[in-house]
Amino acid sequence: MPSSVRAGSLKDPEVAELFFREDPEKLFTDLREIGHGSFGAVYFAHDIRTNEVVAIKKMSYSGKQSNEKWQDIVKEVKFLQKLRHPNTVEYRGCYLREHTAWVSACAKWYRFYQ
Repeated sequence: MPSSVRAGSLKDPEVAELFFREDPEKLFTDLREIGHGSFGAVYFAHDIRTNEVVAIKKMSYSGKQSNEKWQDIVKEVKFLQKLRHPNTVEYRGCYLREHTAWVSACAKWYRFYQ
């Protein structure tokens, strides 16, 4: 992706199709932080549409190096879309809200413990 692309820009159709348009605050409830790293915080949550337990990784793309952060988010979403293995998370989608990407995933193995 060219570095001239503004962080959060969905003008490129290939990038725009990576993100769902719904408001994630209306889709996920009971967010509880379970971890924090250099790219953002990870939350335990419930998807109100499916009642599944999911992990939400919130990654900000504002402030210093916002374009680089945006490029990292796009790369991660593209990677997660391709990931297929029974011992990994199952990508559910990515949503944008207030300069923050919400990456949703479900641990397939977690369903066995519910």
